[in-house]
This record gives sequence, structure tokens and C-alpha cells, in this order.
Amino acid sequence: MKKKEAIVLGAMVVAMLGLAACGKEKAPEESAANEAVVEESVVAEAEDAASEEVSEEASEEANEETTEEVTVEEAADVSEERAEADSTETTDEAALPAYEYPGPELFYTVLYSYLNENIGKLYPEADVTIPCPVIIYEDESDKSDIKVYGDFWVFNYKLNGDILENTSGGSHPGCIHIASTDEGYEVTGMDEVEDGSSYEPSAREIFGDRYDDLIKATSDEKGREELRAQIIANYVFANDLKITAYKDYGWDPVTLPEQNIDSFYSNLN
Repeated sequence: MKKKEAIVLGAMVVAMLGLAACGKEKAPEESAANEAVVEESVVAEAEDAASEEVSEEASEEANEETTEEVTVEEAADVSEERAEADSTETTDEAALPAYEYPGPELFYTVLYSYLNENIGKLYPEADVTIPCPVIIYEDESDKSDIKVYGDFWVFNYKLNGDILENTSGGSHPGCIHIASTDEGYEVTGMDEVEDGSSYEPSAREIFGDRYDDLIKATSDEKGREELRAQIIANYVFANDLKITAYKDYGWDPVTLPEQNIDSFYSNLN
């Protein structure tokens, strides 16, 4: 019995030793497996964190783009509204009708139109061009070549409130030729006095024995300004404009008189 017990006991010891050995051999595998599980868990957590960070960044970028788009659209709308407002203001200020002779005489209608279209364009464009012809003498002996002698002024104005401010213009003395035809009157040309040292000889040649009348007209600033104010007043009245004065640079505004079409003929000889 004791021998059998010893054998059994020895077998049990061997079995236990074998189990212990097996346990020792499997421990590294289990450790590696555990480490792999931990590593996979860490990687997964890192990937989740990275995904969440990318998602947050994408969300932020999307929000920024959306905000930027809205801001750009709002800025464009504001800019467009300002442009429309500026355009409206400019249009309101500059919407002056072109000057047209308001009287019934076709003869003067073509004369004033010629000054506007041919002399006025020599100066920088403004809101309106208004001529001021100081007529010295008319020779109608030949209806096919009516000669109008004068000191022909042209003024360009811009509107500032209710005042016409002179921006450019000048004097162009000479003789305008007008033909009377079956269709009406037509300007056929102009003999203009030259500038500088050629002024006097060219003026004498054009005006002849009316040269002294030219000198008198060009020196009568008061008479010219009265005529100028009346022409502007008639223009304002004919177009129902809210303009009260005109102004030259560096000078006080000149209040306009009441309209009077007859003043167009007051300076004729």
C-alpha cells in the first residue's frame, strides 16, 4: 500500500510539475496577447481621437467658409446698395436737361445750338453747357449768308445744391454764317478771331468798321453778366428747375433774375 501510495504521490508531483511547466511556457503568449489587446485599444483610441479632431476641424472650416460666404454676400449687398445710392445721388445732381433756346425764333435756335455743340465741346464736359452770345451786329442782306457778329461766350456748369457752378468756358469773338433755306436756318461756318498777337489783326479783318464795337462789347463786363444771368434764368424757368444762382470760381453766387425772354433781343443793334 505504501509503495502504491508513493507511486501515486510521485505521479501527482510529476503532473504538477508538468502543469507548472506548461503554465510557464504559456505565460509569454498570454502576455503578448494582452499587450496586443492593449496596443489595439490604444491605437483605436488614438484613431478615434484623430477622427474626432479632423471632424471638429472640418466642422470649424465649414463654419468659417459658411460665415465667410455670408460675410462676402452681405458685403456685396452693402456695396451694391451704396453704389445704387451713389448713382442715384449723382444722377439727381447731374440730371440737368441740355440747354435749348426757349424763344420762338428758329434763327436763334440754330445759333445757340451751334455754340453748344461746336464751341462747348472744346471744354471739359459738365452737367450743362449754357452759351452767352453777346451779339454786336447782324447783316441779313444776303439770306443765303446771314452774318452774325459778336463776342460768343460759352460756359459749362455743374450743379451744387441750387447753384450752378462754372467749371470752364471762354470767349470766342467772330462772325457766324447762317443760311436761310426752305427747310429753315442752318449754320454754315464761323470766322473766329485768333489768340495772342494775332488777335487785333484778325479781329479787324473780320469785323471791319465794326471793330470798335467789338472792343466796346468785350470790355462791358456788367452788360455781359446781366445777359448771362437772364439766359440762365430763362433756362431755369423753361425747365422748371430749382436753381437760384450761378457762381464763378472765387466769386460770390449771383442771384438769378426773373425770367424774361425779351432780354434775348435787348443787346441787338
